[in-house]
Parts: sequence; structure tokens; C-alpha cells
Amino acid sequence: MRILVIDDEEMIRTLAVKILEKAGHAVMTAESGREGIELVERNPEMIDVAVIDNAMPGLTGLDTIREIRRLSQLLPCILSSGNILELDNIPEDIRRGTFLLQKPYRPQHLLEKVEDVQPQS
Repeated sequence: MRILVIDDEEMIRTLAVKILEKAGHAVMTAESGREGIELVERNPEMIDVAVIDNAMPGLTGLDTIREIRRLSQLLPCILSSGNILELDNIPEDIRRGTFLLQKPYRPQHLLEKVEDVQPQS
């Protein structure tokens, strides 16, 4: 699968890349919501799923998902957060195709979540 990881923390991005590439996935990274949106805009067909940190400076993860959905309505997004999140707390306009991953996560949790999220067609 082709995965975009958007997180402002370099350590998290690096760790996610190692985990995902070791499992055979192709990975692109962005250090901000804006950068991630630009990657989706330039390469919408090159991304199968996005893993997005919720707490970033500038655009939050939810704001980033909202902008991504304007470009690619069916792109599955995994929202990663250290705060307790429930799907009911995700705004309805972006809830469909949005999945949650609690931080801190173990490598296996990230891989399981990515495998569970199948791109919608």
C-alpha cells in the first residue's frame, strides 16, 4: 500500500516510515498539514491511505482531513492522537473514511490499522 504519514514530530515520522516500509509499504511523509495537503493535491492517485497526527501547529489533523477530502473524497485517513478520541467526536462531514489510532501506539497497532483500512472505490 502507498501511505502518506503527516506528523510534525520527526521522530514519529521516522519511526512510522521504518515500521511501514519494513512491512512492504511505500511511504511518503509530510511535517505539516499544509505540506500533506500539497502532496495529496500533486499525487492523489499515488496515495492509498493517510496517517495524520491530530495535534499539529497550524492545521490540526481534523482540518487537514477536511482539506484532503476536498481533493480526494474517498482517501481513507487514520487520525492519530494522544488524546482519547471517539468516532462520535469526529465532525460528521469527515467521519466517513476516517479511522482512529491512539498514541502512543506499538508497531503492530499501526500495521493492523493500516491493513484494516482498505481504500474505498
